Amino acid sequence: MFSNNPDVVTLQAAITRLLRWASRPSVAGELAGPEAADLSPTDLWLLDGVVRHGPVRMGDLASWQGVDKSTVTSQLRRLVDKGLVARAPSPSDGRVVLVSATGEGRRLQESVSRAGAQVLEEVVADWTPDDRRAFATLFTRFAGRLGEDPTSR
Repeated sequence: MFSNNPDVVTLQAAITRLLRWASRPSVAGELAGPEAADLSPTDLWLLDGVVRHGPVRMGDLASWQGVDKSTVTSQLRRLVDKGLVARAPSPSDGRVVLVSATGEGRRLQESVSRAGAQVLEEVVADWTPDDRRAFATLFTRFAGRLGEDPTSR
């Protein structure tokens, strides 16, 4: 059903424009920085989730991403092979696999975050500090409504 609320229609158009902008290869490369050139957006998303919320259960990562556990297993294998995350059995339940970031994974995630922040800083460079703060607050609140973090169970 189409919304008649003009604010929601405007927001939807802005999100579409944001997604189109962020998915351009040149922009995605700038947002991630040169150190992440050989990682896919999914790799970066998973690494960020593991760094921010880890150690995290593989099953929770699969649920968070909305995929089957076998899919997240193959996605995580790329990060394990690059030395960015490690898998280990849970100390409390050996049937559960926990994923945590390695030192190299944390370092890379910090580098990617700095690169993305630099791009966004340039986008809002002519905004007032109050506008930047208000946007950050509201956008963070909005994003928080879009999905749970992988440790919310």
